[in-house]
Amino acid sequence: MAPLPDSLKKSIAEQFELSPETLRKITDQIKKEFEDGLSREGVDMAMIPTFVSGVPNGSETGTFLALDLGGTNLRVCEVVLSPEPHKFTIKQEKYAVASSLKTGPAADLFDYIAKSIGDFLAKSESGIPEDEMLHLGFTFSFPVHQTALDRGTLLTWTKGFSCPDAPGKDVVKLLQDALDRAKLNVRVSALVNDTVGTLLARGYQSGTAQIGAIFGTGTNGAYVEKHSSITKMSSSARSAPDAADTMIVNTEWGASDNGRHALPVTEWDDKLDAASINPRKQAFEKMISGMYLGEILRHLLLSLQSSQHFLASPPSQPTTLSEQYGLDTALLSTIEGSADLAGAREVLQKEFGVEKPTDEDAGVLKWAAELVGQRAAALSACAVAAIVERTGAVRGTEEIGLGVDGSVVEFYPYFEPRLRAALTSLVGEAAQKRVNIGLAKDGSGVGAALCALQAKKQEESGDKVAV
Repeated sequence: MAPLPDSLKKSIAEQFELSPETLRKITDQIKKEFEDGLSREGVDMAMIPTFVSGVPNGSETGTFLALDLGGTNLRVCEVVLSPEPHKFTIKQEKYAVASSLKTGPAADLFDYIAKSIGDFLAKSESGIPEDEMLHLGFTFSFPVHQTALDRGTLLTWTKGFSCPDAPGKDVVKLLQDALDRAKLNVRVSALVNDTVGTLLARGYQSGTAQIGAIFGTGTNGAYVEKHSSITKMSSSARSAPDAADTMIVNTEWGASDNGRHALPVTEWDDKLDAASINPRKQAFEKMISGMYLGEILRHLLLSLQSSQHFLASPPSQPTTLSEQYGLDTALLSTIEGSADLAGAREVLQKEFGVEKPTDEDAGVLKWAAELVGQRAAALSACAVAAIVERTGAVRGTEEIGLGVDGSVVEFYPYFEPRLRAALTSLVGEAAQKRVNIGLAKDGSGVGAALCALQAKKQEESGDKVAV
């Protein structure tokens, strides 16, 4: 294998490294798209109003349910908020969803969901009187047009679901009708996005939160916005006498800069994008999320291999390199998880089938993984900085609560310190230090139950904004 020339190494590194000027350009582009999404529909940065007007502070009590539907199983959760502040307990059960239910009449699917909730409650032994209404938060991981906290029309099915009579109907009503048929004293109070749930969970656990973010298989962010700034909502909705001053907005920031005005896209990003199921979509997400980081590294390594600078003569091409998405992002965590080359050697042996890895190959692998990982964290900081600046929190003195969830932020080595380094460059050290980052797991479960809590609070206060 030919040694990697310094000139080539420098040329590649420069394509991944983000200068303070580039970070600023990206952040300003995200802020511009925030403003655009708040003012009109049909843009990439959707800025979806959630109709959730506040964030729990940990003093709340009660028992709430959550339903998470979005894949092979559905999950039912019971969350009990303790009289002890910021404490809760959770019981949960998963129920398999048969293929026939995914493709048959919508009533059959939702009747099965209601039956599962009934079975769960029968076993939970929560001590809740049968005549007491239980509020439920519904995490529905399919495209919907949400017009109130408890109202949303299904646009289309994904993930193998295709009940033909459901699109165009209110999924909350479909579930509520099924619960009523089952004679369950459960009210579907909130339709929930898991990023919003992450924000609510962090607020409950820490006492305050303004931002929720997912850095996992995908990426997204939600934050507390002034109601009056969501100008695409009708003026009557924004100025209604019972409307709250704030509303959580689900940004869908993974779609930021699809036009590539600011993102420094490399040839390896281009290769990933061209072969993806959604070319020229989710540009930001494809550079920072767990679904894609391994694939970026794979394309970079293939390029280095073709120039004889990595695994120049393997007995056979490992599937880790030859197959699309063959290099899992979890392997980058292993590579970067050791200060020396031990992690890179382990991956070369176990995943690439190299019996005796050379120092050169291990060194190239670690260097390349670091380029991809460092860039992902720095870009993530741009999204956080855009919210900190947009909300004016950058000029304040109070703590900025950031609830996070996802495999990348939880397990990827050095992700938070790298994010913080870039954040310091963007908002200054004083503001960066006020950003309190905390893991808020299970936005689709705990967070959904807390959204049901918030819905109950809003109903009691008379806040019933809808469009």
